[in-house]
Amino acid sequence: MSVRVICKMSFVILCTGGSWQLVNGVEVYVRNNVKNYGLNLHPNIDHEMLLQMIRSKAHVLNSHICLSFKHPELGYVMELGDETDVFQLRHVMSESKKTVHLYLTVVDEEQVVVNNQFNPTKTNRGRRESQCDGNRSRGRGNDTFVSDNDKEPKVGMTELQRENLFEFGKVPKIDDRRCEEKSNEGWSDDEYTQRKTAFNPWYCIPSIPDCPEPILEPRPFHSLGLNDKLFVNQTYNTKKELAFVIKFKAVREKFQIKVEKSSKSRYQVVCMQENCHWCLYACVIKGTEMFEIKTFNDEHTCSSLLIHPNHRQANSEVVGTIIHNIMGQGSLRVWKPNDIYRDMNALLQINMSYSQAWHAREFALGLMMGTPEESFSKLPIYFHNLKKHNPGTVAYIKTDSDDRFEYCFFAIGCAIRAFRECCRKVIIMDGTILHAVAMDGNNQILPIGYGICPKETTDSWTWFLEKLHECIGDVEGLTMVRDKAPVIVVSIQNVFPNAQHGLCGFHLIGNIVQTFGKTKKTTILFWKLVRAYKTTKFEFYWGRLRNIRDDVATYLSQIPREKWTGAYCPTTRYDYMTSNSARSMNVVSNKARKLSILPLLEFFRSLMQKWFYKRRMAAEKSTTILTKWAEDMVKKNKKGIQGWLVSGVNNTTYQVHDFKSGGIVNLREKTCSCRYWQLTGLPCGHVIMVLTHLKNDCCGHMAIDAYKIDTY
Repeated sequence: MSVRVICKMSFVILCTGGSWQLVNGVEVYVRNNVKNYGLNLHPNIDHEMLLQMIRSKAHVLNSHICLSFKHPELGYVMELGDETDVFQLRHVMSESKKTVHLYLTVVDEEQVVVNNQFNPTKTNRGRRESQCDGNRSRGRGNDTFVSDNDKEPKVGMTELQRENLFEFGKVPKIDDRRCEEKSNEGWSDDEYTQRKTAFNPWYCIPSIPDCPEPILEPRPFHSLGLNDKLFVNQTYNTKKELAFVIKFKAVREKFQIKVEKSSKSRYQVVCMQENCHWCLYACVIKGTEMFEIKTFNDEHTCSSLLIHPNHRQANSEVVGTIIHNIMGQGSLRVWKPNDIYRDMNALLQINMSYSQAWHAREFALGLMMGTPEESFSKLPIYFHNLKKHNPGTVAYIKTDSDDRFEYCFFAIGCAIRAFRECCRKVIIMDGTILHAVAMDGNNQILPIGYGICPKETTDSWTWFLEKLHECIGDVEGLTMVRDKAPVIVVSIQNVFPNAQHGLCGFHLIGNIVQTFGKTKKTTILFWKLVRAYKTTKFEFYWGRLRNIRDDVATYLSQIPREKWTGAYCPTTRYDYMTSNSARSMNVVSNKARKLSILPLLEFFRSLMQKWFYKRRMAAEKSTTILTKWAEDMVKKNKKGIQGWLVSGVNNTTYQVHDFKSGGIVNLREKTCSCRYWQLTGLPCGHVIMVLTHLKNDCCGHMAIDAYKIDTY
C-alpha cells in the first residue's frame, strides 16, 4: 500500500513591472507595466528555487533581478538576498493570515554598480537602501572599481541551464478563481488565510550545536532470574549473610517471611501466611561463625496471587542489591528515588516510601562505586595514573587548612594539544559547572579542562582559570564567550586580562524578553545585530531597532558592542555568539554529576576517549580537503552566486558584483569587504566566485588550517 504525502503550499502574489521609489519619505513600489502573478510556494522552498521559479514565471531568464517582500502585518520591506531572508519569508507565510506580496525589479546590467567598500561616505538615512536600484550607491561608499577590460563578456546561461531552470520553476496549477495573471484587482488581504502557528519568541536564534551522543541511556528493565537457590547442607559465612539471602529470595519471589527463632546458634523462618508449609531451619557449625541449612521446604501451600504492597523484607540492603544487579557494575546510570519507587512497584508489586528508595539508592551506589569517602581517598591515585598513561595531562587537587577537599582540576593532554595547535582560539564557558570547551574544525565540542568544587564562586572560578592558564598559556587573539554569570567576569579579568570577553546572545535576548516583553520583530532585529559582519550593516539594523523599540536599544547601548556583536569585536569569534556549546556539556553530564567524584571524573575521561576515537576514525576515512561541516558550509556559500560578475583590479584584487553591496576580494591578504571570510575563516560567495572566474574549482585551500582534515 502506498501513502501519498501532501505538503501544504503557501499562496503569494508576485508583482512585476515596477521599481522602488521614495514618495513623501516612504519607499513605495511604483508600477509602470503592471503584471501580477499568483504562485504556490512549497513550505521548504530555498533561495535558489525561488529565483528560478520567478524567473520562469515572469520570463526574465537573462536579466538581473532583485526580489523583495513586504510584511503583511508589520509593513516593513525585506530583500530576499540569501537563504536567511527566504527562511524569514517562509516563517511570515506560515504565521500571517494575509496574503504575502513579492515584488520583482529588473535591473539592466549596465546599471549595476558595485561600490568601493573601503571609502565610507554619507548615506541617505531617510529611506531604505534598495538592492534593486543600480543607480544608487550601496554599502559604505560610492566609489567604484572600473574593469580594465571594457569588453568583458557577460555571464549568462546555457540552453541546458534555461531548460532546467524552467523545469525547476514550474508552478503548481492554481484555481482560476483564486489567481488571474491579468491584474491584481479584487484581491483582499484577508483572503486565503492559513492556520496560524504558535508564536516563537526565539525565532531566528542561531542554531544550537549538535548535542553530543547520549551516554546515559537507561538500560532496559528486565525481571530477575531465580539465582542463589537455597538447598539443604548449603553453608553461609555468617548468619547475617544467610538472613540477607532469604530476604532477597522473599522479595524476588513475592512472598513474606517471619522469623520464628533467631540466636547465635540457630535461625528459623516461616512464611507469613498461616497454614503455609514453607519453612527453613539453619544452625551454626561448631567452632565457626558459619551457618548450615538443615531443613528447607521450598513449596508454598498459600495462594501465589497475594500482593504485598508494603513488603516486610524490602529494606535498603535488599532493594539496593536488586538495583545493583540490574544496573550492573560500572554503569553510569543514576537511578532517582522516584524511579526506584516506580520500578520496584512494576517489578515486585511493592510500595516504598521516598526515604526507603533513597537509602536503597545509596546502598546500590556504594556497592557499585564505593562510598564518597573511598572515592575521595582514591583521587590522588587516579590522577597519578591519569598523568602516567596520558602524556601532557595536568591535574591538581586543592585542600583547605584541615586537609579537606576543596577543588580539583584536570585537563587531558591530547585536548590541550588539540586546542593550542589545531583549534580556533575561542573558549566557551557556562556558569553552571566549571569547565571550558572549544570547537574543533568539524564544529564539534572539544572539552579542554574540567573542575569540580562544592559551589561555583569567584574563588573557585579564579582557581580553575589559573590552572587552565597553566595549560594553554597566553593565547594571542583569544576570545572567551561566557553567559551572564557574574562570578566568571572578575575571574576572566584577573587571569586572562588580554583576552576578549564575549557575552552570550541567548542570555541577552532572555533578559530583553523578561524586561521588555516578547515581540517577534525585536527578536529578529536583535539577532540581525548580533550576527552582523559589517559595521554599516549593524548601524542599518540599529536604526530600525531605535525606531520601533527605543527602550531595548537604550538597554543594549549600555553594553559595549564589542562584547555582543561580531561587527565590532576586535578579535574573531567565528560566529560563536552564544555559550550553547558549554551548555550542551552541562546537559550531557547532568546525571553523571550526581555521582561521587571518582565515577564523575571517569565519566568525563571515558567520554573524551570515545569522542576522540570516533572523530579520528571519521577523519581517516575522509577524502576531502576540509571537514564535513566545513565542506557543507562552503557548498552552502556556493549557492546563489550564479550570474554574479567579476572585475579584475590587479593580480590579487577583484571586485564581485552580486547586485547588492558587492564584495572586494584580496586573495593575497585573504580578505573580503563583506568580512565573512575574516570572521569565519571560510571563503564567502565572493571568494568562491573569484576562484570560479580564475577557473580554480578548489576553494578548500582558502579556509584556515583549523577546518582542514589534515589538521583535524
